[in-house]
Amino acid sequence: MIDLTGKVAIVTGASRGVGKGIARGLGEFGATVYVTGRTEKGEHLPAFLKETSIYQTAEEVTSLGGVGIAYRCNHAIDEEVEALFTHVMEEQGKVDILVNNAWGGGIHAWQAYFFHTPFWEQPITLWDDNYQVGVRSNYVASRCAAKIMAEQKSGIIINVSFYGGRNYLNNVAYGVCKASVDRLSADMAYELKDHHVPVFSLYPGQVRTEGMIEFAKHNEAIDIGAMESPQFVGRCIAYVANDHEAIKDTGKILITAEIAQHYGFTDVDGKQPKSLKAALW
Repeated sequence: MIDLTGKVAIVTGASRGVGKGIARGLGEFGATVYVTGRTEKGEHLPAFLKETSIYQTAEEVTSLGGVGIAYRCNHAIDEEVEALFTHVMEEQGKVDILVNNAWGGGIHAWQAYFFHTPFWEQPITLWDDNYQVGVRSNYVASRCAAKIMAEQKSGIIINVSFYGGRNYLNNVAYGVCKASVDRLSADMAYELKDHHVPVFSLYPGQVRTEGMIEFAKHNEAIDIGAMESPQFVGRCIAYVANDHEAIKDTGKILITAEIAQHYGFTDVDGKQPKSLKAALW
């Protein structure tokens, strides 16, 4: 069993979905987790998301054994991101883990045009939102973290990506976003390696987020039981962050199922998820 007690993590976009699971996964190993995002109240959201918020996630982190701290931050606004890191340093004096998970494309994913529509018939805002919060926001947050971690000579940055960075998936804007995240990870890793700060892109598998659970109610072909839990993604990050030899693989793309196989742990339901690499790489 690993122990992240005393480690300070920032997880962006953690009100719900994969980000919430990441925060929970770090919290179960004792980490202090700053849960960032815009959602303070879910009343304006669809019914299946109304109970989601940065405060709810922070409470769950604490209930699992960590220290959850909610911090409202719009990751499309540089000044708010910079204020976040200033705040964390004032309270904690360090940053050990940054997980860039916030993604602006989610507001489009429920629209019919997101799938099976040529890019010339999609709104330009699809590109803008993928880039602004999904690539640029990763760069801004990582820039803030890197200044701290380079001085510390320690820390880790994880950028949540997906197989669309390797092969066509969903649409043009989505694929370019994920490929950019992967290149961002590789190049940041190159510059941070001498400071002993590893950087990785992380590919989850299919994850049973709130949205997928809701979608499955209307599509019998979706097998929720075969998917990874959001918390499993957090467990994967926890194990990598705890590995003092992780720097040797810095810049690589990591796959959640393969991380679990390597370190010998399972999902919260005891299952061993299978890598999607053979099908989607």
